Amino acid sequence: MNDGPQYKRIVVPLDGSGFAELAIPHAAQLARKHEAELILLHVYVSPFRAMADQVVLAGQEEQMQAVIENMRVYLVGLRNVLRKEGVQVREEIIEATGPATGIYNYVEANEVDLVVISTHGRTGITRWLLGSVAQKVVQAVTVPVMLIRPDAK
Repeated sequence: MNDGPQYKRIVVPLDGSGFAELAIPHAAQLARKHEAELILLHVYVSPFRAMADQVVLAGQEEQMQAVIENMRVYLVGLRNVLRKEGVQVREEIIEATGPATGIYNYVEANEVDLVVISTHGRTGITRWLLGSVAQKVVQAVTVPVMLIRPDAK
């Protein structure tokens, strides 16, 4: 008898914040239960991409690589902890024009079955002004999305 959906590939988008990390325990539990692969995904949005190609600032490439390398070290640390807990996990860093766009493109191109994403808990005018990556992902992707609220127990 089928107990509901079977997840094979679960993505957790991470931006380096503690809020985003709150999604990891939920995703890890599901990954273990379903023997699924967990993907820790960071979408890098270059502040330099908006500039014309002709405008090259001294050191920008090195700065960009340093930011990406710092994120890689962070993700590898999380990956190693999860592997010790018996989770099949890997990290991915992709570049995109925006976080939601990057998550959507990754999900569509990589046969992802579930996205587990933390909301940042913004409400009211702040959420309206900044938009919500989680909200945009929910509206864009065709797979289930589990939203983890930062104030949830």
